[in-house]
Amino acid sequence: MSPKQYLGLWYEIERNNIIFEIASKCENATYTANDNGTVGVYNQAITAYGGYYSIRGIARVKDPSDPAALEVIFSNPPRKGDYNVIATNYDEYALVYACESIPIFSYKMEFIWLLSRTKSLSPSRINELKKILKDMGANVDGVKPTKQDCS
Repeated sequence: MSPKQYLGLWYEIERNNIIFEIASKCENATYTANDNGTVGVYNQAITAYGGYYSIRGIARVKDPSDPAALEVIFSNPPRKGDYNVIATNYDEYALVYACESIPIFSYKMEFIWLLSRTKSLSPSRINELKKILKDMGANVDGVKPTKQDCS
């Protein structure tokens, strides 16, 4: 992956049930280059109650030999997590996946985002990306469309 080509605006087309995004809509993220080599992250959405929500953070490549594996860090509220770009063609779609294990409960939390440069993505492309996830062993049952009906 080329972080430079990944920069810009991405719309969330589908996602699984992620606790911090429940019932929100019109999610999008803008990625910008920082002088220190990290990537600026600016996420925004409309909450379930109709309010506007945004959060800023940074992303950094975890290992230069694998530039598609990033760590994203948000400061308010403090949170960090993996951000793995599984597939992208940079100008149409991106498939992002992360997984977090909670050993105490023997539980695996998956984070799945299907992103697009526009507010929609063709059904055939969505099916193609979901197949990639299934082939990886990811659970796609909860991956549902994100409403992008905001002006």
